[in-house]
Amino acid sequence: MSSDSARQSPSRSSYSADEVLDIYALGKMWLETGQIRKAEVIMQGLNSVAPDFVPAWLGMSVVQSTLGHIEAALAAAQRALKLDAQSAPAMMCVVVASLNLHDMSTAGTLLGEVGDLIDAQKISDPNVVRLYKMQLARYQAKTR
Repeated sequence: MSSDSARQSPSRSSYSADEVLDIYALGKMWLETGQIRKAEVIMQGLNSVAPDFVPAWLGMSVVQSTLGHIEAALAAAQRALKLDAQSAPAMMCVVVASLNLHDMSTAGTLLGEVGDLIDAQKISDPNVVRLYKMQLARYQAKTR
């Protein structure tokens, strides 16, 4: 969920890229402090005014997953992945939702893609690597 995504994705609103980043930072803070409903409002707003801003779709995926709305979480993650097919965080959000929906094929395929990116040292974010390892273990436990 990098800030480069916001600078590269012009919004269809009167918000500047910096304003979108600031609003996203607020939503992310609400997410990190467990104030899910407040985060949901921020992410919904961002998705409306800046529909090409990948981090807000990822934030919405996390919000929906936390609320137990797995299909909505998957839809938001898929939207993020459609906007940025190389986004490892988007791939991992799809993996999490897919595992929750028992879609082992999709989860396995994307875990393989993320694993390849990690092996090629194209992913250095320790949070993504940690999430990958946790979801890989989950996948392996479900497919044994």
